[in-house]
Amino acid sequence: MDSKSRIVKDALRACRRYFLVAAAFSLAINLLYLASPLYMLQIYDRVVTSGSETTLVMLTLVLLAAFLSLAGLDLVRAWILTRASARLDRLLSAKILAASVETPSPGSSPSQPIRDFDTFRQVITGSGIHALFDLPWSPIYIGIIFLLHPWLGFFALGCSLLLIAMAVLNEYLVRSPLKQANELATTNYNFTEMSLRNAEVVRAMGMIDGLIRRWGRDRNLALRRQAEASDRAALMSGIIRFLRLTMQSLILGLGAYLVIERQITGGTMFAASLLLGRGLQPVEQIVGLWRSLILARAALARVEKLVDGGARSERSFNLPKPSGKISVEQVSFAIASQQKVLLREVSFRLEAGEALGIVGPSGAGKSTLARHLAGVMQPSRGTVRLDGADLSQWGHDALGDHIGYLPQDIELFSDTVAANIGRFKTNVDQEVIEAARLAGVHEMIIRLPQGYETQIGEGGAVLSGGYRQRIALARAVFGTPNLIILDEPSSNLDADGDRALSDCAIELKRRGSTVIIVSHRPSTLANVDKILLLRDGAVEAFGMRNEIVALLNQRAAPMAVATQ
Repeated sequence: MDSKSRIVKDALRACRRYFLVAAAFSLAINLLYLASPLYMLQIYDRVVTSGSETTLVMLTLVLLAAFLSLAGLDLVRAWILTRASARLDRLLSAKILAASVETPSPGSSPSQPIRDFDTFRQVITGSGIHALFDLPWSPIYIGIIFLLHPWLGFFALGCSLLLIAMAVLNEYLVRSPLKQANELATTNYNFTEMSLRNAEVVRAMGMIDGLIRRWGRDRNLALRRQAEASDRAALMSGIIRFLRLTMQSLILGLGAYLVIERQITGGTMFAASLLLGRGLQPVEQIVGLWRSLILARAALARVEKLVDGGARSERSFNLPKPSGKISVEQVSFAIASQQKVLLREVSFRLEAGEALGIVGPSGAGKSTLARHLAGVMQPSRGTVRLDGADLSQWGHDALGDHIGYLPQDIELFSDTVAANIGRFKTNVDQEVIEAARLAGVHEMIIRLPQGYETQIGEGGAVLSGGYRQRIALARAVFGTPNLIILDEPSSNLDADGDRALSDCAIELKRRGSTVIIVSHRPSTLANVDKILLLRDGAVEAFGMRNEIVALLNQRAAPMAVATQ
């Protein structure tokens, strides 16, 4: 893996000092835990035998001071890990969101990577991470038990190895069903989100009962796998708790035997039991929290795959502003998982300032080609060039300043009209108004309750379909880009909207912008210079508008006669 593909690891490394400090605090905390067995040892071996009340008071005060320091250090350690989580969020959350936009995972919720990241961050601030920090210090307790008596030490060492073996067995038993349960749950969540997005269709066509049956099938399967994993984890957790409690009691029995043999004192016997319990406690805690730790590990792996796998180098060389000349060279695109070819060897050229109409039957690949022209998708083979440079040579931010794109499925954001048109840039009020005027939507916007500051709701819910499309058109022409791709820009427009769209296309051409329009409406293509006819993903015809229109009319005439 090269240096540009280590974004997550670099972020974790940047937080390393937080974890190192937390580890140092963990050492101090675990040393302070020795106060309790030492207190027990001194009480039985010194205070009880001497009857000294002064010694008892002083030992008790020292114990309380140790416990107070322990609580304070534990609190500070929690604060440190919380800061580490916040620092990690500042370093990665924006990059995860950017990677989710640039390389979305098919079939998964767009917000899943952020949810995965939050799952991992919550583990950093939870009790599970404390147990992980305490686990490396367990050998300290075993070593001290060896100092008390070798037999007690070997017994404690054997107990530790047994619990570690049980923890490994727990990982083996739980990992597979838990992974399946998590994958099925993610699929079910995605289906739920899709169902809620289409709630109007579900209600209108009486699909609720069938939808619930379909939803319940996946959810029940996920619950069965989750129950299997939880049952196994609960069984192992119960066994480990039984073993820990039994071991703590058995070490008392072994200690009692050694006391009878006069090899150790009574205080040593009780101190060994406390030390063993503390040494084994992190193992028990980790097994109890194993499910959340596995989910966090899997979530981090998915985030790393998304961010590092799609990492692109930051481009330090800025290409000059393009004129809008575009060339498509033998572009093909196929979905490997479906073995379906959507584009086949598509080639054409446009000079700066020309307007192209893309037509063809449904499923011909028109929208797929539009996405390639906008740089949203990368071809399987071939190249799309803007002023001779491959689109992949442009940084996404730099390319976005020179491209306007109106997708077929309009997506507006839950913010103001101005923020949507201005692409969330600041101090661009005049540019926003200019874009709205160019799209013929300025007069419509100022009639809204708060004008350009009107909140449009989730996906533009407070606006009609035509309003949303015209605002999206204004966003596409914001800043008068050199290349503008409009995919079915008139699908929701009335006669006034069609006229505004036509005027907008004429003005864009006058300003020198290259305009590409995908449409089924002949009126929308009245002002284009050339037409590209796609069929089954391949170019069937490409040429001047009048030539292609005549060709289409010739093909339509025999069909009209045949139907008479």
